[in-house]
Amino acid sequence: MKTAAAFSALFASAMAQGYFGVMSTRSGSPVHLLPLTARGGKFFLGGGPPSSYCPPEVASACPNGTQTVLAGGDVSVSLGVVVPGGQQIYIAPDATMSYTTPHSAYVPEGSVRDGWTKTEGENFGNLKFEGGLSACPATKQGDGYQVFGQVEGVTLAPECLGFNALTVNATGPGAWEY
Repeated sequence: MKTAAAFSALFASAMAQGYFGVMSTRSGSPVHLLPLTARGGKFFLGGGPPSSYCPPEVASACPNGTQTVLAGGDVSVSLGVVVPGGQQIYIAPDATMSYTTPHSAYVPEGSVRDGWTKTEGENFGNLKFEGGLSACPATKQGDGYQVFGQVEGVTLAPECLGFNALTVNATGPGAWEY
C-alpha cells in the first residue's frame, strides 16, 4: 500500500512537468509523421514500440508504456517517466540522441545536455535542438530511422534527413522507465 501511495505522489508532482509526445515532420519523406520512440538508450522514428519497463511490485499503478513521452523543453529535456531520478535526454559525442539509464545521472563526457527549446502552438508545438535534428536509416533492420542531433565535429551520412519535431501534449508520464 505504501508503494502505491508513493507512486501516486510522484505521479501528481510529475503532472506539473508538461508532458508531451513527439512526431517527425518532413513532407514527402519516409520519416514524415513518424512517432519518436525511446529504445535501448537511443531514439528512433518508427521501427517499433519503446523499450519500457514496469517493476512487478507497482505494476497496477504504472503508465502503459506503449508510447514515448518527454518532459521539459526549456533548455533541457527528459523522458516522461516515474522512476526516481528520472531519465535525462542528451546528444552523445557521436551525435546520437540518447538518454540516461534508470537510477543513474551518468552522461558520457563531451555530451550536450542543453540547447532544447519547446514552443506551444494552438494544436501542436515544436521541440527544437539548437543544431537541428536528423534521422538516419538505422543499422539494424526494422529499427526505422535513428535520431541524431546536429553537433559540431560530427558529419552525418548523406542519406540522413533533417526533420521538425512536432509536439502534442500528453496527460502524464509514458512509462515507469524506458
